[in-house]
Amino acid sequence: MMSRLLKLLSWMGLWSAPLVVLNANAPPTELTPTPTQMVEMTSKFMNILLDNFVTEEGKKVSYLALEHSSLYTTNFQEFGSLLKRVDPLAMNATERKSFFINLYNLLTIHALVSMTSLPTSTVSVTDFWRRYAYQVGPFTLHLDDLEHGVLRGNRPHPTTNTVFFKDGDPRLALSVPADHRIHAALNCGALGCSPLASYSPGDQELEQDLDDAMQRLCNTSVTRVNHNSIVINSIFQWFSSDFADTEKLTLRFLADCIQDSAMKALVSRAAAGEVAYTYHYDWTLNAVSGAGGAPLKLVVYFESLCPDSVRFFKRQLYPTWRDLKDIIHLEFVPFGKARATPTGTGDYEFECQHGPDECHGNKVMACAQDSLPIDTQVEFFNCMMSKSYPATTGQECSKTVGIEWAPIRECSESEVGSTLLYKNGIRTAELEPPVRFIPTITIDGHYNNHQLRSSLKDLKSQVCNMFQGPPHHNCSGN
Repeated sequence: MMSRLLKLLSWMGLWSAPLVVLNANAPPTELTPTPTQMVEMTSKFMNILLDNFVTEEGKKVSYLALEHSSLYTTNFQEFGSLLKRVDPLAMNATERKSFFINLYNLLTIHALVSMTSLPTSTVSVTDFWRRYAYQVGPFTLHLDDLEHGVLRGNRPHPTTNTVFFKDGDPRLALSVPADHRIHAALNCGALGCSPLASYSPGDQELEQDLDDAMQRLCNTSVTRVNHNSIVINSIFQWFSSDFADTEKLTLRFLADCIQDSAMKALVSRAAAGEVAYTYHYDWTLNAVSGAGGAPLKLVVYFESLCPDSVRFFKRQLYPTWRDLKDIIHLEFVPFGKARATPTGTGDYEFECQHGPDECHGNKVMACAQDSLPIDTQVEFFNCMMSKSYPATTGQECSKTVGIEWAPIRECSESEVGSTLLYKNGIRTAELEPPVRFIPTITIDGHYNNHQLRSSLKDLKSQVCNMFQGPPHHNCSGN
């Protein structure tokens, strides 16, 4: 409760977390890099990080492996010492843009590794973007300062309308002209963020890097739900004014940027009011699971009346969770092969593979998923899926598990429940390759036919074999 209150007060500008300057205690150095040297060093440092601790596509970071590496324990300290000695005002505009893009991404990673334990998401950390900072020469700059004050030309924050560099603030001199492409370069530590990359300081190289990043963002920012409904990356909602003067023009910009002709046409029709659209952002932490002893991330895509889902819960998932839950990060996505259509009134209509009762059961589970801790979710869902007709057993199983039924029932009968289920539909639609079988189980964000067959046949052995930490005592014999 206190954490939620602090987040609210922070959002209102009435409270801020104590500032943590991550290089404040970096050892002193007599070296004073030139601005150009520091820009090049920052780009190379990012490249080393990418080569050793980031997945090939730039989407996930091995935070735990990084924490125990000399790059973190030694090189980050040395880098922090040099940061305090450089004069960023002596950089030219291109150098400053390259430098601060790379620095923002490094600071985000550094902040996450510095925590006692990894959060589920950066947005779950109170005041994350105003809490963690670097000292750069004489300036102290937190993440919001870097993004909005420097790289967006000191434009107001899109949510709070805060301007970070007031009149008379010497940091105003650091601001570079606003460039919409920075939204394709900055990584906020979430799966919804743009991929991590290193940005070169040369004029032509930086322009090409940013153009390529923008192209990637456009081509991966739209998910087709059905023939008349799409979901768009929330970046184009939050920062619409950075792309165009109106939301309609922003959608046209996005359509022009997309290469796939079918998706381009859908977004163009959305801009013309002919296709329904919503916005979505995946705030899940961009951490590599399973490495260095981190739990494996299992996401189960299922539906409440699917016989194969029922069998999987009873024979594989629940027994495996019971024995290995301390090495599993488990998430549920009840939706399956349903279809969802926005009504235009804030609600949604659903068609489920096994009829309206399945839609009801999926909604109940979506509401429980949103309000219950994972241990309770497992017990509640396993109870439901163990009954002869799971979709209508929410009230009975709430008594069995010992949770209040009224809030879940009220949620499932409201637009809130519809919205939660629709979001699960978005997650299902975003899966690559597309879902062909329910249940589908992803492990660390990936699945294929061979892996799925193994999950359905012997999930426990699969988890034991894929977990990279010390052997679990319940894995003996696997």
